[in-house]
Amino acid sequence: MFLDRKGLRAFVYRESIDMRCGFERLHSLCVHQMQAIMDQGHVYLFFGKNRKRIKAIFYDGTGLVLISKRMEKGNFMSLAELLGRSEVSLSELKLIFHGSVIRTPIVDRSMAALAPQIPVTQREAVDLPQGFLQTPG
Repeated sequence: MFLDRKGLRAFVYRESIDMRCGFERLHSLCVHQMQAIMDQGHVYLFFGKNRKRIKAIFYDGTGLVLISKRMEKGNFMSLAELLGRSEVSLSELKLIFHGSVIRTPIVDRSMAALAPQIPVTQREAVDLPQGFLQTPG
């Protein structure tokens, strides 16, 4: 499959598009809006306005390849759920193609202040059973 190539990157267009767009319009969006160099072979992903369809375009060495997928049940994730990201990993791209929603965990830094602060220099002595080697530390 096209996702198995080494060094492949996946970029997401930040706006929903009209899914009637074909090779020429999507290529134009990649080059002029995303500043893409198409002959590098990276994947450019486009979401439809109603989230029922996505399109991906990439160069395979001989020409542009356009892949379109329509969900029969449910919707693809919304662009808002990407939180402004313009690039996704290949594993995330595969999940998006299968209809999954990619969520980035939100870390609450205020909770870190409540955790007990133990300096690294304070270590508890551990009694190891006979036969275990203890490395000096």
